[in-house]
Amino acid sequence: MSHIPTTAAKVKILKKQAKRLGLIDKRKHVELLDVVAQSAGYHHWHHVVECEQLTAAQGRTRGILAEIDAIIGAELAGEVRMVVTGPEATTAQPFLLMATGIGDAWMLDPLKGQALCLVWRGERQAFTVRDLPTRIELIWDGVFELRGPFFFVETHHDEIKSRTVAGYPTEQLRQFLNELRPAEETVETIFAQADSVPLTPEIVQQLEGAGWARAQLEEAARQGARYSPSRDSVLFSPVSERAD
Repeated sequence: MSHIPTTAAKVKILKKQAKRLGLIDKRKHVELLDVVAQSAGYHHWHHVVECEQLTAAQGRTRGILAEIDAIIGAELAGEVRMVVTGPEATTAQPFLLMATGIGDAWMLDPLKGQALCLVWRGERQAFTVRDLPTRIELIWDGVFELRGPFFFVETHHDEIKSRTVAGYPTEQLRQFLNELRPAEETVETIFAQADSVPLTPEIVQQLEGAGWARAQLEEAARQGARYSPSRDSVLFSPVSERAD
């Protein structure tokens, strides 16, 4: 079986997910462990255990650069994968690596909401990450938020800039972020889920797939309207300048 770098923190998250799943799924706990393991890219729960043991034996996983290469490889292969990584040898907050399966991969800081693009539209990106003995040095692209089913990012990246992206595994991502956030804080206080997003062609296409009428959405976009994921509504400004 393939080896997936697996820390104790990652195993703890998967166990919590299986426990939550048990509230709505009455299968045996061992079966639910297999379910969450497979959703995270493992073959079964025993594969998770083997990967954790091998990771521990290698010492400090394989290094964050190797994990970044692995997540990039997963994205280029069209896989959806999320890996908790980073300076586990210290008390610092871990990072989250995400392969979206649609051509983009990111490194995220759950605590500060920072983002670093690793793959964009199927192309590996240039980035600065140094894995030093006592710390990890890197330069972030920008910041991100979860807005309902959308991933919003504001970045210095010349091509990405500021945009709202549809099609990412945001529910799975939200679960990971909730587990990684300190207990006294919630993701909702940092990631503005209730915020509206512009009706870009990408968002229009996503909403059309959910049953909205494209013509109406395109007309609303021309009038400057925005979409609210929390309300599942198209919102217009209180004062709209419309031609007679």
